[in-house]
Amino acid sequence: MSPPRHNLPLSAGEFIRFVGRERDIVDLGRLLGTARMVTLTGTGGIGKTRLALHLAERVMRRFPDGVRFVDLSEATTEDQVLRAVAGVLQAVEDDSRTTTEAVITALRTQSLLLFLDTCEHAVDPVGRLCRAVLRDCPRVRVLATSRQPLHVPEESIWRVPPLSLPARPTPTDPYSADPAPLPRRDAQRYESVRLFVTRAHAARSGFEMTRENSGHIAEICRLLDGMPLAIELAAARVRVLSVQQILRRLDDRFQLLTSDGSGDLPPRQRTLRAVLEWSHGLLNEPERALLHRLSVFGTWYLEAAEDVCAGDGVDPADILPLHFSLLDKSLIMVDSEIEGTAHYRLTETVRAYAAEHLAAEGGEDERWSRYLDFCVTRLEAAAEGSRSPMGWSERLAHFRLLDHHRENHARVVRWALSRGRVDDALRVCVALRPYWLVRDQAAAGGRILESVLAADPDGQSPQLRARALALQAELRLDLDVAPRVSTLAMCALEAARACREAGAAASALATMAALALRTNALDEGRRHAERALAWAEQDGDPLTETTALGVLAQLARRRGEPDRAVELLRHCIELGEKLHDRWSVARCLHVLGSIAAEQDEFERARDLFSESLAVFEELGAAPATAHCSRELGRLYLAQGLILQAREPLASCLRVSFTSGQRIAVARALEALGELALAEEEAERAAALTGVAADLRTALDRPSAETVRLRSAVEERVGPVRTAEAWNAWRSLPLEQVRDRALAFPRSSDRPAEPVTLTPREREIAELVEQGLSNREIAERLTISQATAARHIANIFRKLSISSRTQLTGWASSRDRT
Repeated sequence: MSPPRHNLPLSAGEFIRFVGRERDIVDLGRLLGTARMVTLTGTGGIGKTRLALHLAERVMRRFPDGVRFVDLSEATTEDQVLRAVAGVLQAVEDDSRTTTEAVITALRTQSLLLFLDTCEHAVDPVGRLCRAVLRDCPRVRVLATSRQPLHVPEESIWRVPPLSLPARPTPTDPYSADPAPLPRRDAQRYESVRLFVTRAHAARSGFEMTRENSGHIAEICRLLDGMPLAIELAAARVRVLSVQQILRRLDDRFQLLTSDGSGDLPPRQRTLRAVLEWSHGLLNEPERALLHRLSVFGTWYLEAAEDVCAGDGVDPADILPLHFSLLDKSLIMVDSEIEGTAHYRLTETVRAYAAEHLAAEGGEDERWSRYLDFCVTRLEAAAEGSRSPMGWSERLAHFRLLDHHRENHARVVRWALSRGRVDDALRVCVALRPYWLVRDQAAAGGRILESVLAADPDGQSPQLRARALALQAELRLDLDVAPRVSTLAMCALEAARACREAGAAASALATMAALALRTNALDEGRRHAERALAWAEQDGDPLTETTALGVLAQLARRRGEPDRAVELLRHCIELGEKLHDRWSVARCLHVLGSIAAEQDEFERARDLFSESLAVFEELGAAPATAHCSRELGRLYLAQGLILQAREPLASCLRVSFTSGQRIAVARALEALGELALAEEEAERAAALTGVAADLRTALDRPSAETVRLRSAVEERVGPVRTAEAWNAWRSLPLEQVRDRALAFPRSSDRPAEPVTLTPREREIAELVEQGLSNREIAERLTISQATAARHIANIFRKLSISSRTQLTGWASSRDRT
């Protein structure tokens, strides 16, 4: 009898239960067509064995002698490895040859795939065997799984990634206690969500993903880093818990995520803790010590690890080679490269496990203390440096670095508060002031700062507290009602006067001046702004100085003195250019554009708006981008260029929605309502403005704009139809309102055929209409996703549309013409 084609341990129904990894299997199949040996590496529970099993089954027909699977999970010595392989191959030993020779003899004439599973406990012996097989058995290919590479010369290493995850959305309602729902159309796009839902349905037949629980499911998958084993164990808990309860209990994940009860998993994978203990047991003492200490970081770079983690058995010179070793063992991973600096991270599950060990060793406080000191020193030096001339590229690089470390800073502040180091927490917050303001982190920064200010207020350094109070007022300016902001600013000013803190006084006065501008108290605003400017000059604070000059310019403009406003703005631009601070320059250019528009200098206004918008978009400054886009759209409306107004106003809504600021969403909807009126879509204008009015009411931020727009609609269609349209979208989720707002009606004066599209753009437009994603288009046309996205943006601009749904019917209508 001929031997069976394979001995793969595939249980009944395995292929039905396998979820995701379609792209990986295709790519790995191609790789096995050219590479003699492929090793799948990755952390425990990432799904290496299951992926390899399905790959082996898929490529089996290429090998006349089939596939031979060898489980090496219990093998730790060379003899155990060789006997396990020889047993599967039925290789016969005798006195004249060794076990290695017997294995080679059995394989030499074979054309098969040798599948070596779970090699990490015997890396060196398995590596030696593989070298011998690849040297002496020319028609054998090797597929291996291991938590670290086997270091064989012909080895191709494939790091198995986590399952794809939905990005964490910015909540449009910051007061919501529940995660934002995952749109139903997106559910099948993410492998992690598909796996959870599939396994949950198997555990409880009536389980379904609904709008109410979809956000919780997505958040569970994010917290488990897309790790298949952890997701399967979590999904099994729906037998006794709701997904909301599972999410709440994930803080104690090692107790919650125990065996799913099916008995399908090997003992080393029956619990999440067992998986991690299996990996932890492979480490030497310096590797374990470094891994435990790295748990203080969310993400880090090499210099940070050297500063915080060295000492007590870990030499600073060994930090780099230890990183190589932990990367090889799949316990840390490369996160990303930020401005030429490689960053690393732990999955949340590994981090929680390592943190347990760090606490048990008694070294937690020392490492966190060193990390806090590291952050304070670096952040204060950077904040001081920003007051001097600094290249724009260097400023941008610093902001991008802080973007990446945002959660790190929040965590280190929380730790400082838990240990009573309130002044150090204040120092971190005050040093982040330029970043929070430029990057529009007002809401997130304000929440952190509020918690610090509330901790032992009487014991805080007076100077630090005054500066922090002033920053709190500054951050809340566009988030709170005027009376609350005024109270915060007055408290900050009193604290600053008491300890003669010039910088805090300047900042508080600038905030009070901006409030006076908002309430049209022009004389009061000028007094505050002039005093703020004087204090800022004394303190050498260019950020407050340019803010005060900007407020003075706006006050002059409001008083009907445009020439004085222009003079002040040009002075502000000079200051910004001296520091190479394009953000401050762009803010001034934006106001100059508004003044030019008021004077009917449309061409100049458009140039100024476009120049400032380019800087805001480069910075990712959402409110400034939205505001400038809205003004540009209204400029087009003032010129009667209605179709051209669509793109900037649509961009305004998209950016506002992404920022999570509901007042910005309201303003964007009002601007789109104005556009709808210009397009003779009065009822659409009422629907848009009705939602905007609800948002303003909830925020206690009324506006004459909503009243004006409603009156304009009533003049066109009457009060009854206006009332019906006003209420039409108010009960919809904001996501649906956004989609409807961006689905512009077709314009009758638009050409039927998009004659301006290039052949490539037409090809991409047809693929978009077929429902293909950017990634699928890129794969179909062999281009990058970025190139596909750029083509789609050009198509939207040329056709004056703003959503993929508006391309529906485009190709067929073109064919008819």
